[in-house]
Amino acid sequence: MQDINIFEYLQKPELYGNDNKKAEIIQTHISFVVLTDKYVYKIKKPVDFGFLDFSTLEKRKFFCEEEIRLNKRLCPEIYLEIVTLNYLDDKLSINGPGKIVDYAVKMKQFSQDNIMTSKLKQGEIDVDDIDKMVDILVEFYNKSDRNPEIDKFGTMELIKNNTDENFEQTKDVKDITIPQHIFNFIKMATNDFLDKKQQVLNQRIENGYIRDCHGDLHSGNIVVDEDVCIFDCIEFNTRFRYSDVACDLAYLCMDLDYLGYPYLSSYFINRYIEKSNDPGIVEVINFYKCYRAYVRAKVLGFRLNDPNISQEDKEEVTKTAASYFRLAYYYARLFEKTLKKTKPVLFITTGLTGTGKTTIAKKFSIDYNAEIMSTDMMRKQVAGIDVYERHHDEYNTGLYSPERMKKTYELIFKKADDILKQGHNLILDGTFKTRELRDKAYEIADKNNAEHMTLYCDCPEEKVKKYLNNRVKKQSISDGRWEIYVKQKASFEPISDDEKSIGIDISNTSHEEQMNKFNEILNNIYGV
Repeated sequence: MQDINIFEYLQKPELYGNDNKKAEIIQTHISFVVLTDKYVYKIKKPVDFGFLDFSTLEKRKFFCEEEIRLNKRLCPEIYLEIVTLNYLDDKLSINGPGKIVDYAVKMKQFSQDNIMTSKLKQGEIDVDDIDKMVDILVEFYNKSDRNPEIDKFGTMELIKNNTDENFEQTKDVKDITIPQHIFNFIKMATNDFLDKKQQVLNQRIENGYIRDCHGDLHSGNIVVDEDVCIFDCIEFNTRFRYSDVACDLAYLCMDLDYLGYPYLSSYFINRYIEKSNDPGIVEVINFYKCYRAYVRAKVLGFRLNDPNISQEDKEEVTKTAASYFRLAYYYARLFEKTLKKTKPVLFITTGLTGTGKTTIAKKFSIDYNAEIMSTDMMRKQVAGIDVYERHHDEYNTGLYSPERMKKTYELIFKKADDILKQGHNLILDGTFKTRELRDKAYEIADKNNAEHMTLYCDCPEEKVKKYLNNRVKKQSISDGRWEIYVKQKASFEPISDDEKSIGIDISNTSHEEQMNKFNEILNNIYGV
């Protein structure tokens, strides 16, 4: 490959067939990716970065084979075959005559518009897409390799090797992309977590959660069309692929958080728990999300040493890396508070039907490792009916009569008292439309020496109406609909100034504003 200018040949459309008219090349630091009319060809560059070694023809062939083998686990329809690049008489050909000068992975081409990142930016990813991903990944992890060698990558010692490497490789960007105090805090919290959670990490190993994973599971490596295809796993270094499944999933969840979809992120984890029967993932997910955000910021920061980068690009890289470090800091504060928890936390959602109370509850159940207790679910359990059975009763009648409501809340409060007494965090998910009901929740929190916070859920009415009209067409525990929203609006008792509360609008998709809100809640509970 060193004897010829392969880049020059790769730009010629005829190399990929006489009828082919396109040869668009995307370069990364490790490969050439050529987009043609029908197919994609990926050629590895002859580089050696220590953690990655493609320096010889034999190694590039091996890693092409590995790329095909590993990616066929999740995306067999896209990864087709390995082809040879042959050179003869000043001509390069694919699977042709002459000396083999390199190898390429041949893939079926897909529309870039169907990359999950692009679809997220267009607001075109929903819970149905997330459900498909969860189904695929649960099956994938169940079938993925596990052995004593892989298990080692779930130990505290090997995890600490990775985190120590992160801190060593970012010490030169302190007060450039990461403030000194944030660097110090994340390092302290990380080491404290690894020290105090060794038993949890060992239990993850014993339960079989350390697997041969994907290693690079983010929205840019997922195609969402009629089906979901997860591609481009890491083939070049097992250290980046062997891990707790929680670390693998944490990358995608962190990515969703960063892109302004924190509620899809928490929905993803909650659905994964339901389908994998792995509730223990909540004990480690914030740690691994912190790790993933930190690595993302670190890798971005490496670009600042590139002599070819413009000043404008440097400023953008600095800004983006700093944003990822702030996200890592948020996760670190969450798991650090869990390590030092002295009091349980009680969250109370309140607001009209359709304003996102359950969505908020699921988000905070992941962030704060909290149990959710739902008035909608309790109401139907008390009535002895299936939680998904529809009851479109008139307002304040039937299943929603004042008598039924009183009984539902009495049971909710009794169970809440028991859970807080055990020191567990809890979220009460309901309308809590009267001050009397909210005061009762506050009393139970005070009785059990628990911190409490009321999350007032509000949302523009046109979005609430659209959401409620869509919800009645799907399976849902809630029977809320637009006419109920209108009636509740007339009877809802506003939040008073003396209530410890924060308002949240789930329709706000600005990452910066979302994080400001989540940090405000964290500060109000635990202090700055």
